[in-house]
Amino acid sequence: MSLTDELAAFIQTDQGEFNALSLRLFGYQYAHNLPYQRFCNGRGQTPETVTRWQDIPAAPASAFKRFALTCVPESECVKVFHSSGTTGSETSHHFMSADALDLYKISLKAGYERHFPLLPLLALMPPPSQAPHSSLSFMLETLGAEFLWGESSADQLCHSLAGLSVPCTLFGTAFAFVNFFDATSSEHFALPAGSLVIETGGFKGRSREVEKSELYALFTEQLGVPPEHCFSEYGMSELTSQFYSQGLIGPKLAPPWLKTRLLDPVTGTDAVPGQPGLLAHYDLANLNSVLAIQTEDLGVWDERGGFQLLGRAPGAVLRGCSLLAE
Repeated sequence: MSLTDELAAFIQTDQGEFNALSLRLFGYQYAHNLPYQRFCNGRGQTPETVTRWQDIPAAPASAFKRFALTCVPESECVKVFHSSGTTGSETSHHFMSADALDLYKISLKAGYERHFPLLPLLALMPPPSQAPHSSLSFMLETLGAEFLWGESSADQLCHSLAGLSVPCTLFGTAFAFVNFFDATSSEHFALPAGSLVIETGGFKGRSREVEKSELYALFTEQLGVPPEHCFSEYGMSELTSQFYSQGLIGPKLAPPWLKTRLLDPVTGTDAVPGQPGLLAHYDLANLNSVLAIQTEDLGVWDERGGFQLLGRAPGAVLRGCSLLAE
């Protein structure tokens, strides 16, 4: 069985061993991704010396801005996802081979279906035709979402949502929701019972910023969706898998093919339990780039499982798919 087939089988059936698959994928990426190979050599960590997934070198997320981290020639990649950024800022580029894109589709579907029922999906996001390099727009299209972005005015959109007769899942960036609520502040209605809301978090200083508790109160006040039916998605253009959390204080939970370490920013070793650390993600669905990514996000372990996201480390560059909503 090919490496791609083994990874797909693990994602779809949980049949496989994370450590063994991680080491096999690391060996493939070390051999074919030359910038990453040089990075690993500089750290003295190669497939000959690494025996645990935790010791696979995690490439800084910022490396996606400076290097083409791809295992196949750029000309053979069928898709390139960009991170969001402020005007003129440097963005990440995540190159996708055909096999990598197919594995991404498998991963995003399997991860979503672990958390949510298959309700009609409505997206307050631009479609791929308007945002061809957005991994989030691609994800929503793959999930069969109906894109509401730019299709009507806020009042017309409000009227359409108020007229729904079956439960739905409404997915959008945090400040897309805030902009919608500001434009329809006098409108209050209830989505059909059983409806869900998924927000991607983050304002990045680009619109009126509200606390998460206020945003979730607006979901209830203006959409009739209780907090326990509100969810948050955490993802990155550099990853091909997603974390989800429920309600105001639910931890970020990952599927079995995505693991996380919290690292002390000074020592680079595992953070002391209860203390914040930098998030390093190990994603078996990252076939064509690097499976291990060191982020600039801070988190802390949650005793219920997963982690609480604390935000960007001081001085980190602004990032987030939510910028697309402007």
